[in-house]
Amino acid sequence: MEGIKGMARFTRREFIKGAGGFVSAAALSPMLQSALKAENERFNILFMMTDQHHHSVLGCAGNPVVKTPNLDKLASQGARFTNAVCATPFCSPTRASLMTGLWPHTHGIVQNIEDEKLGLKDDVQATEQLLFDKGYETFQMGKWHLGDIKRLRCYRKEREKVSVYKQFLDSIAKEQWHQPREGDVRIGDVCFAPQMVPFHNVWKDDKRRTGQDLSIVGRSLIPPGDQYESWLADRCIELIRDYGNENFMITYSVSPPHALWTVPDPYYSMYDPKKMPLPPTWPNLPPDVYKESQPARLGAGMGEAGVRETLRCYYGQVTMMDWCMGRILDALAQQDLERDTLVVFLSDHGDMQGGHHMVDKALPAFYDEIIRVPMIVRYPRAIKPGTIINTHANSIDVMPTLMDFAEQPCPKGVQGVSLRPLLEGKTKDDDRPAFCERGYAGPPAGRMIRTKRWKYTVFGKQRREMFDLQEDPGELNNLADDPSCRKVVAGLHERLRLQMERTSDPARDVLPAE
Repeated sequence: MEGIKGMARFTRREFIKGAGGFVSAAALSPMLQSALKAENERFNILFMMTDQHHHSVLGCAGNPVVKTPNLDKLASQGARFTNAVCATPFCSPTRASLMTGLWPHTHGIVQNIEDEKLGLKDDVQATEQLLFDKGYETFQMGKWHLGDIKRLRCYRKEREKVSVYKQFLDSIAKEQWHQPREGDVRIGDVCFAPQMVPFHNVWKDDKRRTGQDLSIVGRSLIPPGDQYESWLADRCIELIRDYGNENFMITYSVSPPHALWTVPDPYYSMYDPKKMPLPPTWPNLPPDVYKESQPARLGAGMGEAGVRETLRCYYGQVTMMDWCMGRILDALAQQDLERDTLVVFLSDHGDMQGGHHMVDKALPAFYDEIIRVPMIVRYPRAIKPGTIINTHANSIDVMPTLMDFAEQPCPKGVQGVSLRPLLEGKTKDDDRPAFCERGYAGPPAGRMIRTKRWKYTVFGKQRREMFDLQEDPGELNNLADDPSCRKVVAGLHERLRLQMERTSDPARDVLPAE
């Protein structure tokens, strides 16, 4: 059996070339024919995911500052979605939607999971569970955020390896770490720029802040190769080598560029904070409804210099993640698995990046900064290199897309649609809408519909917003109550209402009649 697996890596082209080019398929031995058939049927998935990654912070997305050579190369070899939209601008709900193909109000996870007793259970019909039951080797490495991962049968084999990172870190001689520089203020394993210290000293004691201290911003003293995300990439590379002769799905899920915004050299020093791009809406103060939100208070507390320093670390994190992912992609190539592997890169949600004078994402809104995400898909057997797709892609579409490429049926009730026809060029770009949601039916629950031109949001019967994305991409002018836009508002409201009816959304009961 092992011999047949080994032969499956000897391709038809290589065999014919070695035989002088005169061998027909009919002349092949039954064993070799079987091996070649097995190779043609091989299919793997490499799923790479960042957290809180703004859709524009990629070189291939037109960002003139950030350095992402590996993800840019991946996009040039496959397809990039320009209008990918998350299910909810929070981690846990969208991650569950990516796995199940269901809206948060359907799978039931509508806020971040902090209690290990909550989250996904073994009866969930998620991509990895379904593929595992079909014989795939399945691994989830890194950030999970969906409860106790050991409850899922598809993830029990390798999970214990992740817990040894702290032991690995403790074993490293601290004299090998980076050292503080003149002017640095060291707090723990992070060196703060002087302008960040006053903000940190105030924010760390703010009783209204979340449990995570978002004022920890600066240069990490832990070298890149010893960072958790690099250590995790090494584990993924091991899995690719160990299971190269099996069908596998490997998920590499990292927290950066999510807070804490710390990054080591050379990535920290790669970006000059004075040259970091602030969005056009930075000078615009948040609307009154958001001015007491954590992102608004972060923006006000950091000020322009602090936000630029934060973006410097954020961009550095993105470039370091690009380096880690590049090493994983190189391992695929070294194992001759590129043509057999569907690679997906995306993020769960975005970040305000200083838009509307705000930082982070924890506000009850649907700004493009937090709902749009980067998304790249490469599969050399079916996707034309350099494909750009402008059609909206929802988080719930990822699961049916993966199952479609794997030639496996989706369970009954999946609410997403396969993106395979778009990826293979069999369907042209269209203006199908994207949807996004927050919470169930009670306050501060909200629902959104986005077309290429319009965005319409409803927050129960309390308020609504509509923006003309063509004329007002910064979402500054709310047209929901503009008499000249009454027909547009009514049309979008009806489309949103129908979507909620189709998906049995409990928030439909508190939606205004019109």
